[in-house]
Amino acid sequence: MTAAGERAVPIPSEWCAAVIAALRSGDPDKIQSTTESDTAWSCTFPYAWEYQRDEALALALSTDGVVGRHITNMAPQCDAYEFFFHFDERKLLGKIGLLPDGIVIIIFSSHIPIKGDKL
Repeated sequence: MTAAGERAVPIPSEWCAAVIAALRSGDPDKIQSTTESDTAWSCTFPYAWEYQRDEALALALSTDGVVGRHITNMAPQCDAYEFFFHFDERKLLGKIGLLPDGIVIIIFSSHIPIKGDKL
């Protein structure tokens, strides 16, 4: 994984708005998720539903001035950011890609940070 920069940057509000719309739509045609992301979520929170993860991600992206790392080499090609979010009083790392159509997202990561507390 490479990032456009080594440091966290403000995530563009247009990107956040498009991703939040997909997350809150509940539409499985707009929300894709990797097996790794689903497994990490369900192992960490076996009692939680996927829609709760989606809302926790949306809440984090709704925060004014949310920051993250821009990821430039995801497959499939997409505009991706990784950022921190919280659920059940735990800090988690999320990584979401917005596909070129600007409507469909892929949740690549939703797990406890394994590389520390910094992006």
